[in-house]
Amino acid sequence: MNLRKRPLIIAGLFLIVLSFFLRYQFLWLENGDLLMNVGWYEFLLENGYKGLANEEFSNYAPPYLYLLWLFTVITPQTTPAFIIKLIPTLFDLLSVVTIYKIACIKFQGDKPFFLASIFFALPTVMFNSTGWGQVDSLYGSLLLLCFYLLLTDRPLPAFIAYGLAFSFKLQAVFLLPFLGILFIRKKTRWYLFFVIPAVYLLAMLPAFFAGRSWESIFQVYASQTVFYDNLARYAPNLYFLIPNEYFHPVFEIGISVFFVSMLGWAWINWRAKPPITQNQFVLTALASVALVPFLLPKMLDRYFYPADLFSFITAIFLPELWFLALFFQISSGLVYLIFPFGQMPILALPAALINTALVIIIIRKQVGSLQNQQTPSDPMQ
Repeated sequence: MNLRKRPLIIAGLFLIVLSFFLRYQFLWLENGDLLMNVGWYEFLLENGYKGLANEEFSNYAPPYLYLLWLFTVITPQTTPAFIIKLIPTLFDLLSVVTIYKIACIKFQGDKPFFLASIFFALPTVMFNSTGWGQVDSLYGSLLLLCFYLLLTDRPLPAFIAYGLAFSFKLQAVFLLPFLGILFIRKKTRWYLFFVIPAVYLLAMLPAFFAGRSWESIFQVYASQTVFYDNLARYAPNLYFLIPNEYFHPVFEIGISVFFVSMLGWAWINWRAKPPITQNQFVLTALASVALVPFLLPKMLDRYFYPADLFSFITAIFLPELWFLALFFQISSGLVYLIFPFGQMPILALPAALINTALVIIIIRKQVGSLQNQQTPSDPMQ
């Protein structure tokens, strides 16, 4: 292979090397969340598989704790902080492969490899996993896989992937309205939604067999929802502008606005003429993961991570919307500076204003796409 005649391959390899270099620099960063997860790892290192029965040492769902326990078995001499960052970084690789497969639907030749390389080097993708040590890439990669499988008309494995995503993090629900829209647009069947709780239950079995009660397992996500009493904990949405002393009744009003807005959005999509086009498919997924954390109160700084991912997919299929991916990187990047680096919370203000503009654009584009005629080249027909 003559690389000199394939500039996209050269550029992609450069981005991959650059990403690994930057990720290596990120390995030495510490933060409060990382130290908390290190404590979980050390608990499992000391107590082994039976430690999974303990319902008090961690407030995360059992599947993530399985991975921590597994790494205590296969790499017991490795530093805990390295393992905490290695796990989500490995899931980044799954995302890269999925992005490559998605890009192959739109492009041929070397461009899919180049686009996957860009994705691997996205600042928030790199830092969230390898710098911050968060687990957003675990459920995020599975949401991407779910999207790809639905895009290629494989609904059953897609719902299995979504069930796994939900088993890792409650925030997988950000994509659930998209699945609902596909149902009302007759792109999926109602009974497939039962796959989600079935996969969730199967994913919880190892913790149950270790001795953990079903009651504590089912309470994990409920306990997470009451962990913070902030309208927006550095989340880049408009709730950041409201003083927390007005938590009540703003929280109740916000929940009401969310449900009314989602019902209205569903109704608009239900009235659209079939079939669903590829552009509608992509824009609907992005609208779902952007709109939900924007409308809901009590969101955290990292909850627009799926929007970071799906805005990149949108740029692949609709290159004229490249700026969505860019500005989601900017808004998420601003709030990522607050907790890990101790910067001023006011950085969430410009991020919230950026996301407000982005959500308006996305909804207008998505609703507008419902009026467009399907083109003969559209593979969704």
